[in-house]
Amino acid sequence: MYISKHRQALLLLIPFLSLLLSLDAAAQDDCTPIRFEPSTTSAVITGQAPAEDILCYSLTTLSGQTATLELLEGSNVMFGIRGLVEAQDHYSFTTERKTYLIVVSQLMRSVTDQPFRLSLSVID
Repeated sequence: MYISKHRQALLLLIPFLSLLLSLDAAAQDDCTPIRFEPSTTSAVITGQAPAEDILCYSLTTLSGQTATLELLEGSNVMFGIRGLVEAQDHYSFTTERKTYLIVVSQLMRSVTDQPFRLSLSVID
């Protein structure tokens, strides 16, 4: 039976989407806050996307800022922003005054952790 590449991609995203949807209000307490160094508007997060789990980060912004996230390294890694986008490697948006939950996970589940570097910037 032939399965199109788009359908294959959707089938691979189901585990990630189920993990993303499983985050509830309590998950925010488990997210690592992203804080920029004084006088800077960007940061780079380096880590390992686990094989069987997700990493969660929280980013608090003001209204009207421009936030940009980009995976600098990580061929089998993606991020999502809860309630905004899923399965991205680059994304920019105009912020609201709120805390965003950023979830990092593997694109296709591997038996090993996958290294990544994620760049974030927030400018007025």
